[in-house]
Amino acid sequence: MRSSDTVPVIDINPFRVGARPGAPGAAEDRQAVIDQVRQALETIGFFVITGHGLAPDLQARTLHVAREFFDLPEDEKLRYCQVPHSFMGYNPVGAERVAYAHHDESAPDLKANFTMGRVDIDERDPYFSCETGRRMFQPNIWPVRPARFRSVLTEYAVAGEQLTLTLTEIFALALDLPQDYFADKLDKSLYFLRVLDYPPLTTPLRPKQFRIGPHSDYGTLTLVTADGPGLQVKTRAGEWKDVPYVADGIQVNIGDMMEQWTNDRWVSTQHRVLVPDDPATRRQHRQAIAFFLIANYDTEIAPFETMVDQTHPARYAPVNAGQDLVAKLVRQYTREDQEEQQA
Repeated sequence: MRSSDTVPVIDINPFRVGARPGAPGAAEDRQAVIDQVRQALETIGFFVITGHGLAPDLQARTLHVAREFFDLPEDEKLRYCQVPHSFMGYNPVGAERVAYAHHDESAPDLKANFTMGRVDIDERDPYFSCETGRRMFQPNIWPVRPARFRSVLTEYAVAGEQLTLTLTEIFALALDLPQDYFADKLDKSLYFLRVLDYPPLTTPLRPKQFRIGPHSDYGTLTLVTADGPGLQVKTRAGEWKDVPYVADGIQVNIGDMMEQWTNDRWVSTQHRVLVPDDPATRRQHRQAIAFFLIANYDTEIAPFETMVDQTHPARYAPVNAGQDLVAKLVRQYTREDQEEQQA
């Protein structure tokens, strides 16, 4: 039995290719993947996947083009800064403190990022063109340089969405639901692709300051590609453990919506990125890519009936996926004028 404080590495290739009728061991191999994922999500909420089909070349190109953008002069990057009431575009170092989304005090996070949203918006579809749709699916902001920034990030976003849909099929089967259970809840999902830059640090830290503060994710699931270790997860025992780094592997965790859907059977775990203790490591760049999958904005998030009984009453009132997401996003952003008003 695997320890409940260990983040497993799971090869999901048997699930992806094991649907061929008559393939020796196919059904058993697929079920083994489902069982491993179920155990990971019931115990620690994280796992690392290999055999995922997202090309290592695409991962490398995305990390490289992100670094090219973050290496631009700050005044140039600020031209693409997020505008009021938008979550797209560039955010400089210190513009967020994600712990605030859960009402936890922390200093601003020591990272910069660039965020894009869904790319296949059909303005003829009322789902996207109505007032709520326009508010949820905000226009992307694209820099002029690097020239291939938009095309590479878009390619990664499309591939990331496909991978998350495969994972949600595994999730459905792990919950004894039909394999396509989540399909109509994610076919017009609110997703975000975010490239992150952790710059070299040369100044003293403020109290409770991290590269990313302790938080759980808000949506359904998250994919993280990084160029090295650094991510930590909090176990049920309250200890912080390193998430394994596997070259070309992808770190996966569920978010608050999946925890609510499963009535806490699966856990949306707090995680963070620490500032390294080693002075030499502090002076190194770190890059990461995060793909956040959120349910369709009109989806009701409430515990599944199969997760509720007299022994396990519903622990969450129903919430609207879009409204719940926006409320948390608003809380995570900080600006100097907001800090002065709160002082």
